[in-house]
Amino acid sequence: MEEVSPVSSVSDQRKAGEQAKAVRVAAAELDGYLRSTAAGQPEVKLVLAGPGGDQVLAVPRGAVELFVEILEALGDGQEPSVVPMVKEVGTGEVASLLGVSRQYVVRLLDDGRLPCRRVGNRRRVRLGDALRYLREDNRRRADRLRAMAESGTL
Repeated sequence: MEEVSPVSSVSDQRKAGEQAKAVRVAAAELDGYLRSTAAGQPEVKLVLAGPGGDQVLAVPRGAVELFVEILEALGDGQEPSVVPMVKEVGTGEVASLLGVSRQYVVRLLDDGRLPCRRVGNRRRVRLGDALRYLREDNRRRADRLRAMAESGTL
């Protein structure tokens, strides 16, 4: 049986680092573009450069926003997956996903920072909303760390 080494070569690691950087740059540029345009704009026009000339493609804004999220995850070394956003989970499952207590999730729901709906006396959270909150929270933390590092308070 052939043994596979878990350590990749330095050139493989360098190539992966360069690809991750390119992905992060693309995500930042697309995100910057989306932030600079009106949120009510229903579609984004992308120019596809090809050997037969450029082609303009109209893509729904929501799809481009999702693409930015996928690029950000790839740039952070994660393996993104597509999950139906309408699937609903309970507060305990949201707590496990976020890595916090169930009571903290209830507080997020009561404060309106995380949307939910009630089914009887239970709160149900769309999985997509929980994942979006997690990404935004991670982004806020990274921004704060970056600001602290730049100001020298870290």
